[in-house]
Amino acid sequence: MTITKRLVIFGGYTTMHGFSRIVSSRATPKRIAWIIIFIAAWTLFTIWVSRVLAHYFEYPKQVSTEMKLGGAPFPDITICNLGSFDFYSIYRLSKGVPPIAKYYEAQFKRENETNQNGTVQKEADEETGESEYYGVSDSNEGQEILKTIDYANETLATVMAKFYNLSNMTYQWPSLQETESEKIMVRLFSRTTISANVPPEMLEANGVQEKEFIVKCTYKKKPCKLKRFFDPYFFNCFTFTPPNTTADSGQKSSLSEGIENGFSVMLLAGSRMLKEEKTINTFQIPGLYARDSLLSGAGGIRVVIHTPGTKPFPLTEGYDVPPGMMASLGVSPKRRTRLGKPWGDCTKEYPFLKSEEQTLAGPYRRIACEKVCIQKRIYENCKCHENTLPTEPDLLTNIDRDKIVKSVPICASDFKYVKPETCSNSTNSTKMEKDSKQCPKAVEKCSGTHDFRKCFRALSAKEANCSDAVMKNLLSKMLCAEEVQESFSTNEAMLDECGCHPSCDEVHYDVSYSLAQWPSHGLDGDMAGRDIFNGLNFTDNFACQDKMTMYTTYIDNDVKRALKDFSKINVYISDANVLITSESPAVTFTQLVSDIGGQLGVWIGVSVITLAEVIEMLILIIMDCCPKRSQKEKEADSALNEATV
Repeated sequence: MTITKRLVIFGGYTTMHGFSRIVSSRATPKRIAWIIIFIAAWTLFTIWVSRVLAHYFEYPKQVSTEMKLGGAPFPDITICNLGSFDFYSIYRLSKGVPPIAKYYEAQFKRENETNQNGTVQKEADEETGESEYYGVSDSNEGQEILKTIDYANETLATVMAKFYNLSNMTYQWPSLQETESEKIMVRLFSRTTISANVPPEMLEANGVQEKEFIVKCTYKKKPCKLKRFFDPYFFNCFTFTPPNTTADSGQKSSLSEGIENGFSVMLLAGSRMLKEEKTINTFQIPGLYARDSLLSGAGGIRVVIHTPGTKPFPLTEGYDVPPGMMASLGVSPKRRTRLGKPWGDCTKEYPFLKSEEQTLAGPYRRIACEKVCIQKRIYENCKCHENTLPTEPDLLTNIDRDKIVKSVPICASDFKYVKPETCSNSTNSTKMEKDSKQCPKAVEKCSGTHDFRKCFRALSAKEANCSDAVMKNLLSKMLCAEEVQESFSTNEAMLDECGCHPSCDEVHYDVSYSLAQWPSHGLDGDMAGRDIFNGLNFTDNFACQDKMTMYTTYIDNDVKRALKDFSKINVYISDANVLITSESPAVTFTQLVSDIGGQLGVWIGVSVITLAEVIEMLILIIMDCCPKRSQKEKEADSALNEATV
């Protein structure tokens, strides 16, 4: 049977509108009119269906909001003392640094004279009784002070004296005015430079200590604990993480409104006692006041409220609480869920971590991703890493770092930042050689180059003697890192290249902040003082007897003044109804099928049954063209079609 005859037969029984009218029309004008109508209808159908498909493949999304009780966890709370150094450490350093610095300065002059005259003044040294005990003469005041304190404080006094002398040396800075040279020296010997060149253990020992900083901590009226971590600017910071489950049911703890159901902590925010010390000279302590920092010189507490399990950045985010005040921070949780590809660019993973590292990184946070990306760019451009920015291993919050350091090196992805001690803890020469191949050379810090650390000799009794070339190299590294950070802050396209997209499931906390005087000047304030010093026996927390005696004397002289050094912080849920914002596809596949079906019905009257008829016709045409069909089968099929017609 010919194709024409098949089409004529198909037009007699098909449910497709218009086609049967073309076949059955005998008059030529009528048939032409129906052909025009049929083609126009199919053309319009094609246009509208293309628009429907184009809209679908744009992957539009819609945003819906709802209020839900719960649905977000209680936040992590990080607190840092704005003073960084412990008040007693400042007192000891003020006594120890000047004489040590004076000794180093004299030693440096003697060495220069020796180099010029070609003679060694050994006899003069023996007469004055000077010996190298952390660079301090046996006969001067600094020696006696250092003998009374532990190794960390003792060594830090020497380190600070070296920094002080280096900052007061004259360097050959070509084509620089005096004011520009002063700015450079401030940048070179800032607090972050000290933290880059001094072992963290030393700064941790001289920073605020938990028992001497936190008077009392409660969560839902029960005692709570905080976890310490090291920050290059604030030194010792402490993070409270709420318990995820209750002891009996194992379910997530619900959000309960009110201060009594939140987190509360009393803190020693600062100390005015050092003002009473007439002999103290804090101006000779490097890093105590960072002129290039907007936070330097402030007293009080830095509070950061962030999603549980994420890394805080106290220097970037947070709220400040002054001494003598009670801060109430009402938290309103908000949650936003976003769609990933093809609807959006949200992510749940850090783009530069391996798959096995993602589970160790904790919840994804965009600010952490961007900071690591800037760190990677600094490494690419400057061949060093900035100690105020996190590295890839710093994102691995779900690991025991002490065990990692003792066992295997941390070599995350392609950044390859390695702690030096991770590859040098083996006594077996074969294993050390294997580790050296596995672990690349440790990346130097921009604020503490290898050359500078060698000439500075933090743990050596010898004075620091760094050449102009070393100092210029250190400055160039620091300026390079600053230039990269500034380029990211002014060029959004560079941040887009990082691939740090918004989180697919993000919890945000809106905070309302209010202050009240605490302790008050009335009877309530006196009772609060009794609770701190008598009820809680706060002074018993001081580990050093001399420190305890010094602080007790300060309290006895003026207890009301001492109470002004304390702060109280309350963090609570102000509204347990969580505003949840969710993204969903604006056009689903079901809607797409429905839209196309509607267009078929409107323009050409085609349904699923019609499509089945078209498929049947095509099969019959193919079968007619098949040469292997017998004549009897073709005649039977033809008779059936004629009977149908």
